[in-house]
Amino acid sequence: MRTLCSVLTLCIAIAVGAPSPTYVNLPGYAFRTKPNCQRHKPKTQFDARCDWPRLGFKDFTPPLVTVLGI
Repeated sequence: MRTLCSVLTLCIAIAVGAPSPTYVNLPGYAFRTKPNCQRHKPKTQFDARCDWPRLGFKDFTPPLVTVLGI
């Protein structure tokens, strides 16, 4: 019982102390972005204020995904 309480306390501490993700994947966006950020560029282009990663490939466009995922 003591071990169970210790494990439960540890899990709660990890869950509460874990930082929430700042950047998320949104449908239609080419990069991971902040959900509440005021964008200055279209969602298909990199916006340095809102998107992540800061370093990347210039003029990168993600490949098209077909029905079969190929």
